[in-house]
Amino acid sequence: MLALTLLLQALTVAYCIESAPYEVVSSAEMYEERIYPARKWVTTSYLSISHNDAAGYMFNDLFNFIDGQNDAGIKVDMTAPVTILVQPGEGPNCENNFTESFYVPAAHQDNPPTPTNPDVYIEERPELHVFSRRFHGFANDEDFISNAAALVEDLLAAGVEGLNLATYYTAGYDSPFVIFNRTNEVWIMKN
Repeated sequence: MLALTLLLQALTVAYCIESAPYEVVSSAEMYEERIYPARKWVTTSYLSISHNDAAGYMFNDLFNFIDGQNDAGIKVDMTAPVTILVQPGEGPNCENNFTESFYVPAAHQDNPPTPTNPDVYIEERPELHVFSRRFHGFANDEDFISNAAALVEDLLAAGVEGLNLATYYTAGYDSPFVIFNRTNEVWIMKN
């Protein structure tokens, strides 16, 4: 009964959560071209070899912010997607710089509360022009890397120019309690 209750709560949250706004510029079979307008995101960073390890560590700090660890002492609604900017290290076993962010809900965009954790900050993210590839399931490091590589191959095969191939984003849309139809994305930025 508890498992069913948690599943129903997760499904309810999944359909009621505010998402970062964007405009679809074009679509192809395996990807979309999107523009995300400049907005505020709450952000933190972590060095690690593993995306999964870094994501868990950073998520806790960001969740604490929305759970009231901010100068206003207020709870802030969870949003989607949770993005992670991946800046790969310079070798096969080097640490990567991971920067995880939650979109600040529209109700707080003009004046978001200030995080009380010094490792968490409000980011004024500029407009992002991205190519997005969607995939499903519980994603791990290998899933993100292989989908980012496949997206780059598709974009190069299509003759897309002006890509930033030095970094990429991962994006997750679902609570850990969502078991089925999980949505993940990788984003390659256009310069």
